[in-house]
Amino acid sequence: MFKRRTPLSQWQRWRQFLWPREGWPRAFSYMWHRLVRQRGSAHSLALGLAAGAFVSASPLLGTHFFQAALIAWILGGNIIASALGTWVGNPLSFPFIWVGTFNIGNFLLGRDSNMVAMPELSFGLFLDAPLSSLMPIIGPMMTGSIPLGLTFAVMTYYPSYWSIAAYQRRRQRILLRRQQAKAAPVAETQEER
Repeated sequence: MFKRRTPLSQWQRWRQFLWPREGWPRAFSYMWHRLVRQRGSAHSLALGLAAGAFVSASPLLGTHFFQAALIAWILGGNIIASALGTWVGNPLSFPFIWVGTFNIGNFLLGRDSNMVAMPELSFGLFLDAPLSSLMPIIGPMMTGSIPLGLTFAVMTYYPSYWSIAAYQRRRQRILLRRQQAKAAPVAETQEER
């Protein structure tokens, strides 16, 4: 009943994922409304978003949802919000995140990022290269992902908390006004009797 008449091809699905047909503002608006209508406190929702943002700096692609859900669960954050928070790392921001984590990791490890022997990055490297050839890249990235992820988490938590708390207060006032407006005519009809 709710399916498309003509299903999307694989190419169309990927294109829609990378660049939504309705545009990014509408996609973000949809995600925002889905988030703030979740049950839970502003702290829980913002903590979930921060957990997802923290994990976005991790170079372990494919595990971000699981890592974010685990961190949100441990800290008492909203798990669905943590999945939305992983969108800090997206196809447009990943190259910058990876360069940042690599450089920060090399700095923290006391290495010069230009001096690290970087193997040639190609598709074949990931298919048939031993793990030891990836360690000069993955090691600094894992180290650098922690401070960068904490920065993302803080930058996500506070604006999210303030925005969600303001939205929830406004929504409560609107619902209270509606409830009072419904109660007023009932009270008037009872007085007339």
